[in-house]
Amino acid sequence: MRWRLPTLIAATLAAATGCGDRALDQAQRKAVEEIGARLPRPYRDGLVVESVHRHGDDLVLVIRSPDITLAMAEARPEVFDALRDDEQAAMHELCADASLAPLHAAGGGMRRRFVDADGAVFFEATLKASDCLSP
Repeated sequence: MRWRLPTLIAATLAAATGCGDRALDQAQRKAVEEIGARLPRPYRDGLVVESVHRHGDDLVLVIRSPDITLAMAEARPEVFDALRDDEQAAMHELCADASLAPLHAAGGGMRRRFVDADGAVFFEATLKASDCLSP
């Protein structure tokens, strides 16, 4: 008899958590499908948005630089630091994208992962769901 209350509480919490995860899962799947249908596409300055995938609570946009290698980037850190800062500031523009509103409302974030032609990561810019829900 004593085990029923803790079991009931645990089951209720699991069900409530599952509902939130389901909303996030559905929002991620829809966004991946919609974004993926338009890829690859040019991004800016010769970069290409190559793919989108889910990673935990985030969607990750993989943005490739076909001409710059990680070694070249490491040789000019000030240029890539400025680019990283610029991209991080630009992430907030994604909050205005109505197609991503369900993702943010369900707790999902976004990442832009910048890679070279071989797939080596230059850096990532991130956006948390809470960044979009704040006034």
